Amino acid sequence: MPRFLRDSALTDAEAQRLATSPAFPWADFRQMLTDDAFAELNATFPPLTAFERHDGLVRSHGQRPHDRYYLAYETSIYHRQGKGDYGLTGDTGNTTHDRLPDVWQAFIEELKTDETYRRFIVKALGTDRIVTRFAWHVGTTGSEVSPHLDARDKVGTHIFYFNTKEDWREEWGGSILALDGKQVPAMNPDFGDFRGEVAMDIRDNRSFLFKNTADAWHGVRALTCPANSYRRLFNVVFETPDKRRGGVRGLLDRVLR
Repeated sequence: MPRFLRDSALTDAEAQRLATSPAFPWADFRQMLTDDAFAELNATFPPLTAFERHDGLVRSHGQRPHDRYYLAYETSIYHRQGKGDYGLTGDTGNTTHDRLPDVWQAFIEELKTDETYRRFIVKALGTDRIVTRFAWHVGTTGSEVSPHLDARDKVGTHIFYFNTKEDWREEWGGSILALDGKQVPAMNPDFGDFRGEVAMDIRDNRSFLFKNTADAWHGVRALTCPANSYRRLFNVVFETPDKRRGGVRGLLDRVLR
């Protein structure tokens, strides 16, 4: 199967762009996927029937809930025992490798094993002590990602967006916001509690990579799209290996190498 990622987008110079970003290390990328890869992945994005609906899940610092549809690859953080117990049961919102379309299986394999992508991520995040997990998100009318910091055991996240100018209008919102200059001490600030923000378009083969730091505040304002329009993305999450200790199956398969 042809390559998904463009080598020209995975250079040290591109990775270094994170270091020059304001507030915290982030960069948005255009055309990181080849045109054919984006078209095929977009056309075979998992159907909404495979997802689990999240409504009103409590967040750690009392932020407004991130209501959305969620689908995890192999293991869901929302169904782990103990600390990961969100009161959700069953096997919904979860998919296995063999249940995905061939094109998505191949894409995930490339993300897990491709040495060029590994070097790019290690350069961008400044560490090679990472394991990966994958998940798809779908936002609908009213969905919001209230301003937040990611969990401390996340090293960074690479978000691939799957919308186009044909299915998503700019006035509906959906842009991810890199937030700067928090002016209140609370850990559940609102968008107006920041001095500045930078908005990134999510349409036509865009992706957003950021390093998780103590200042990596980000969010998405509530969507105003029609009922049958969806904000779609695929998350590649890089975590510290320590988080996966204690019997999580497939650890070695998830190591980015």
